[in-house]
Amino acid sequence: MRTSLVLAAVVWAGASAAGASVVTYDFTGQTRVGGIPHNFTGVFVYNNGVPGSTVYHPGGGYPVQRGFESRYQGATQWLSITLDNGESVSGGVGMIQNNNIQQANPGSQVPLGQSLQCYSSGVSGTINGLHVFNMYLAFLPVDPHFSWNALNTYFGGDAEAMLQNDPSILPPDIDPRLTGTALPRNVLDVFNGGVFLGTNHAMTNTVNDIYTFTRRVPSPSSLILLAMAPCAFTRRRR
Repeated sequence: MRTSLVLAAVVWAGASAAGASVVTYDFTGQTRVGGIPHNFTGVFVYNNGVPGSTVYHPGGGYPVQRGFESRYQGATQWLSITLDNGESVSGGVGMIQNNNIQQANPGSQVPLGQSLQCYSSGVSGTINGLHVFNMYLAFLPVDPHFSWNALNTYFGGDAEAMLQNDPSILPPDIDPRLTGTALPRNVLDVFNGGVFLGTNHAMTNTVNDIYTFTRRVPSPSSLILLAMAPCAFTRRRR
């Protein structure tokens, strides 16, 4: 699959000014669902302030590999695409899954390193007249940036050996930054190696190319409203 990314280096001042956690991305790409290519534009919204839970996988059973997995229920807020023929597909609140796989088995679909999958719920719409019931964004692969040192300190010993002997000792609420699976405040800060859009219709999963993926900058008026929100709340209380 050939995927090209146009990354925008922008700063969302409104997020820090008002403590906002919702981030919006605009993207473009091409789908071949039904064998007919169509260009599309899309919107992805996620909440980077949603807490997650992390588990350790000891591996040895396909397709689960050795490594860590963090799930953020409700982090995806919106995912939609609009095709050049007027058709559209959209979905609402869903889960984001962050994987840091340290060793992938030969032939596995899960690559060595870290990947992120963003799922949406209640998906509906059509592409070439075919009903699409599932849609997700996948960011992969990127180079691993995980180190066992932090977990060795946490457990006071050889964390990898301890977890392989007893994976249950990893608490579900452990700080995911220790396992390298924290949900980034900006997905492009970490996942800049590739992205694609997955769609499901009938029994078919189609990988659709993403050409550009850009973080949206709030308008000046939106930033002013965000900055004034705490003041208005204070005046109302008075």
